[in-house]
Amino acid sequence: MSTTGVGLSSGSAPGLDAAALAALTLELGGGTVDVRAGKGHAWEDTGGLAGLRAAGVEVGFVGIGTVLGDPAHPADGCAALPWLEPGLPVKVFAAEGCTAPGRYELTLAQVAAVTARTGDSRLVLVETHHGYAPVGELVDLCERAGTGILLDTMGLARITDDPAAAAARLAPWTTYGQVKGFDWADPAGSRHRPLASCAGPTREVLAAAGALRAVTVESKAPSLAEDTALLLDWYAAGASRATA
Repeated sequence: MSTTGVGLSSGSAPGLDAAALAALTLELGGGTVDVRAGKGHAWEDTGGLAGLRAAGVEVGFVGIGTVLGDPAHPADGCAALPWLEPGLPVKVFAAEGCTAPGRYELTLAQVAAVTARTGDSRLVLVETHHGYAPVGELVDLCERAGTGILLDTMGLARITDDPAAAAARLAPWTTYGQVKGFDWADPAGSRHRPLASCAGPTREVLAAAGALRAVTVESKAPSLAEDTALLLDWYAAGASRATA
């Protein structure tokens, strides 16, 4: 039995209310959701976190728009954001240069503000995302500020020429993954494809990331059932090898 949860991101079905998002996830064989706050996804106004949990799914993490190292996101604003609670991982972004002199103080204050709500800086998950901090700076941030990593496969492929090596480098701090189907030869120009179309490199990167608490699908491709089944097969197979 797999020890890695599998499920959906609210970005895959932004129009579904909390109960319906949970029901779809369970119907596809998953048990975990991740949710994005502040983007108009229906779960926020139709049950929220309590509604998702009552419907039988685990909430892996909640994503917020905070950008570490960006003065547009002051620490006191981070502390007042909704949906933050003890023990719940929170996904954020990190600006390029967030660990540089003159900006690192703000970054630390933001991390401290979110940590005050979650209870542990390791629950502040920085997403691998194009336009934000590169891999080396993410390593530096995790080492110095004690944050974690959300491994977004497409985001990682857009910020490095060797995603598998980068995933291995980030593995000590990576606890969750989010996958998308896209052309790994052109990650900037392709998206929302079936996960089966890029199964090889996706699985290689996930394997390099090591043990993960959960992996979710974020995609508008009409293949959520197949994508979820693929993840379930991968992690069930991994669990079988581990216990053989």
